[in-house]
Amino acid sequence: MTEPGPREDDPRKPLPVGGPAEGAPEKGAPAEGVTPPSYGLSPEDEEAFGRFYRAYVPRLTAYLVHQGASVDRAGEFVRDTMVKAHRSWHEIRSHKSWAYSVAYREFVRHATRVEEPVEEVPDSTTLLRRPEATESWLQEQEIVRVLRGLPARQRQVLALMLDGWKPAEIAKLIGIEGAAVRSNLFKARKAVAQHLARREED
Repeated sequence: MTEPGPREDDPRKPLPVGGPAEGAPEKGAPAEGVTPPSYGLSPEDEEAFGRFYRAYVPRLTAYLVHQGASVDRAGEFVRDTMVKAHRSWHEIRSHKSWAYSVAYREFVRHATRVEEPVEEVPDSTTLLRRPEATESWLQEQEIVRVLRGLPARQRQVLALMLDGWKPAEIAKLIGIEGAAVRSNLFKARKAVAQHLARREED
């Protein structure tokens, strides 16, 4: 049965994709030295967007890397998402949920169009949370390895849980029943436990 499309006011509704070629100025872009338009945001909204940007760029980037994106691709998808968030700031009801939905859709669209080699383990990057201790970074690398070995849905729900989302929030975000979230979390945790057990045996 075909699922109904998103409502006009649904924050998960896809935004138009596309734009000028890389390096080319956008149509109607201001001349060099001219302040670009702020899309009608007040100074308070600009400040709120800045806080949102600083808080969620690292988290969104890590989330997409956990889904299987390369660090560079994840950074591109997150930057595009933030540009769209800035332009539509007033129309978005839940900026957090909207950003995670849009960034993930961009990753899925690219993954279904282009098959490219993915780094087995990403290098450290300023877009990812950068642990100060080497041991912490090695643990993060191990998390990426484990997540990339899981089925897509299990990988998605476990990555969101690791990012601090609750099962009910995950269910609402990705549009599945809470029981399905819990089932996928159980299977993902079991797979991770088995992976760690095998690692200790080696």
